[in-house]
Amino acid sequence: MRYRQIILSVLFLAMGFQAAYSQDTYISRSINDLMADINWSKRETGLTTIIHGTPFLNENFQEGTVFLNGKFKVDRLPLRFNLYSGEMEFMAKNNVMAIADPEKVDKVVIGTDVFIYIEKAEKGHVSGFVKIWNEQLPAIVTKMKVEYFDKEPPQPIAESKPARYERATDDHYLLTADDKVERITSVKKLIENLGSHGKELSEYAKNEKVSANKPTELAAMIDYLRTLP
Repeated sequence: MRYRQIILSVLFLAMGFQAAYSQDTYISRSINDLMADINWSKRETGLTTIIHGTPFLNENFQEGTVFLNGKFKVDRLPLRFNLYSGEMEFMAKNNVMAIADPEKVDKVVIGTDVFIYIEKAEKGHVSGFVKIWNEQLPAIVTKMKVEYFDKEPPQPIAESKPARYERATDDHYLLTADDKVERITSVKKLIENLGSHGKELSEYAKNEKVSANKPTELAAMIDYLRTLP
């Protein structure tokens, strides 16, 4: 797993932006440069069948920034995240493209959402693009998913169902400075994995009613941990 690059990517987000890791150190490049620097593939936009729902986090393209190779960035790039395929798509010359070599991507920023890429991990661990919720390690990351269901014929006691995309339950993980990604199954287990200030974190989790299924609450607890001596 490409943790060294992941950690570097996360450090770029640190509050205050130290000079060595400043986004300002990235050199701006054009969309054409992006297409030259990393592999890309064309996506067909026409649909032959009607499918309900959407495979995208947001159906419409939004302006964002791609940071890559530790030194380049492409600003104001029309981006959207295809949750079903796991690909970051962008619009270029009225064509829908997908980044096919995401290992070179440090991070992708779409609006207020920040995504990093984790290469194929051990069985049971997260891989692909994940949303990161904290500005430095340790951090909460979320793997968002969409499932596809074929059209279902009518049954004696049920109507037919069209082909459709449906959001699946997101999985949340702890990405730590010791190069580990652990799935969060409970707040108690998360506190154990953090390894310090267990009493204070347990009290915080109880007082704030932190849920293992709410990444904003988990991320806030991680930020609280950083305030402890």
